[in-house]
Amino acid sequence: MYDPADVTLPIPVTEESRRHPLHEIALSVPASAAPTNEDDLRRLRAQYYGMISEVDFQLGRVFEALDERGEWHDTLIVITSDHGEQLGDHGLIEKLGFFPQSYHVLGLWRDPRRKDLSRSVSQFSENVDFLPTLCDALGVDTPAQCDGHSLAPLFAGTHVPWRDHAHYEWDFRTYWINDKTSRDTVDWNLARQNLAVSVGEETAYVQFGDGTFRCFDLLVDPTWRTECDDLDRVLAGAQEQLVWRQEHLEREFTDMLLRTNRPGRWPSALVR
Repeated sequence: MYDPADVTLPIPVTEESRRHPLHEIALSVPASAAPTNEDDLRRLRAQYYGMISEVDFQLGRVFEALDERGEWHDTLIVITSDHGEQLGDHGLIEKLGFFPQSYHVLGLWRDPRRKDLSRSVSQFSENVDFLPTLCDALGVDTPAQCDGHSLAPLFAGTHVPWRDHAHYEWDFRTYWINDKTSRDTVDWNLARQNLAVSVGEETAYVQFGDGTFRCFDLLVDPTWRTECDDLDRVLAGAQEQLVWRQEHLEREFTDMLLRTNRPGRWPSALVR
């Protein structure tokens, strides 16, 4: 469907001396290392573009069926994805690591009640925003435990306070678990096999569970291959992420209060 000669080549891999150890490990694993031959890379990317076109075609069939059944103007449509694809960028394939290619996904929203609206939202949004937005559209209360915010004001072009960073995490301890891993004691080394990322307009800060970090200067280089050497900006990135993680600690019993004469929502299972 797509000629490999016509596709663009991926973002080159960072030079060895500047790679994080996790990146270096991923490049050594056949399942995550991209082909080094240019022809193979082009075929890989062309094949993926063809798969995207296949998804588009099948979505078209669904939309046509909705229209034929007279349901097109009564159906709320949300299209997104759980992850992206490295597709050769930074020398990697599949989904892993900390680069945005694995996490930056599409988000399409069609509400048939807003026939005159066609708008692109440029503010940082996250998948956790879809549930409260759906609740808003359906006219039901948003669960207290939701981490996200309704996108409805942004769809309407209304200026509201909004996040200035996007965030994501990856826990990769499963790759360190094998038959020799002790089941009797806590392995704190496993607890450090994770990372968290905060992406802003100017920097992308990556904190690893082992205490290492990377802070990429997106103003200088949006491809995440140039690190920020301004310690004030690095500290600002680290503090922004710390505050974010503090805000989103375990929230299983959010708003559950011990006394019924205090404000708050009780889990439905406890309401009699």
